[in-house]
Amino acid sequence: MALWGNKDSKSASGTIAIADTGVVTGSSTAFTTQAKVGNYIIAGGVDYQIVSITSNTVAKVINGTNNGKGLVTTVAGGTSYTLSEKPVSTAHESADSFSMGRSGLVFGVDTTESAAGGDNVSAVSVRVGGTLYVEAPAVTFSGGSGSGAAATATISGGAVTAITVTNTGTGYTSVPTVSVNNPAVTIPTSGITTGTDTIAYTGHGLSAGDAVKYYHGGGTAATGLSNATTYYVATAGRTANAFKVKAANTSGTLAATVAVSGTGGQFTCGASTLASGDRVTITGTLGGTATITGYATGTVYKVSAVTGTSPSVTGFTLTTEAGSALTTTAGTLTGLTYTTETVVDISGTGNNAQYFDKLAGTTATATAALGDGAVGGSQHAGWVKRTVGTGGRAGRVQYETLVAMGSITGDQSDDVAFKDS
Repeated sequence: MALWGNKDSKSASGTIAIADTGVVTGSSTAFTTQAKVGNYIIAGGVDYQIVSITSNTVAKVINGTNNGKGLVTTVAGGTSYTLSEKPVSTAHESADSFSMGRSGLVFGVDTTESAAGGDNVSAVSVRVGGTLYVEAPAVTFSGGSGSGAAATATISGGAVTAITVTNTGTGYTSVPTVSVNNPAVTIPTSGITTGTDTIAYTGHGLSAGDAVKYYHGGGTAATGLSNATTYYVATAGRTANAFKVKAANTSGTLAATVAVSGTGGQFTCGASTLASGDRVTITGTLGGTATITGYATGTVYKVSAVTGTSPSVTGFTLTTEAGSALTTTAGTLTGLTYTTETVVDISGTGNNAQYFDKLAGTTATATAALGDGAVGGSQHAGWVKRTVGTGGRAGRVQYETLVAMGSITGDQSDDVAFKDS
């Protein structure tokens, strides 16, 4: 099979001339930092092996593998060149040499490639797409003894549909665990309106009663909300693009007959559970002798005062959500239902990193695959350890073989392709 490297080219500045004695004279070169003894200089289609380095501009070479065993082929001054670490022959080496990073005796690879191979996260497959995703979740890797792998998720229709590897990482001896964040909504300070305790998020996808867990994201929490605490989406004020939260997933109904008792939003009721700051959602067709200016079914009002103590409240005053006074006419009310909820009073906007995990949604899952590295790794199909020997000698010999792809691609101009066996 063919064996080769894909990242053997090294930095090579300036131009060179090579005399028939093997002396290399450089112009604006940096041999002492860019090259080392044993590297190859490739110029004019000829390979030369470096045997000594005197300074940044003076070195000495011997003939390479593709120009015979005669005199060194001369190169005129001002010639561009390439530096390479590739070997020109295979050699015996211990089975663990590759893992120890001794690239000099590894077939056709340099030190960059020796860290890129079967130890990379080459791909991530989505197993379960999850639900209620409106933001692309973060993807993280753990375990496998490696580091540096990174990936990004793509969502569509509320689910994770793909995960793209952006950094393959290195050193993974086993497949790492892939973690996909829960479906969440990130709320900037501008998304919170303290006057109405409302949280704005376009297309949040939440339903009344959904559980959400609040995190401040590392900083100041919104006043009234506690970090790592579960809340529930309130019925009051929920629209497609905004919602309120409550500490308990409960609601109530005003007891007995409700009537208007004054001109400024004053009401009476039978003994009920109610407190200042609660929301009252009134639904139905208004009938009776009382009037509520601006009423429409489903309107949410804010309780500004109560008469009595829960569960024996017998009177209350309502305002608009924004706190403006109502205009009412005293009298009886018919055809209406009064649903009460205690929503969280949010008096401070917090920081821009705060978010709610959508506990009503399901979290996506995914699995990683190790390989040659889809991003930034080598183009080799991978190193495979071979164990040979039969009978009493079974397993006595171990070696590593580079299983290559069908054709050389990449920087093949300076790689050694060994003949197929």
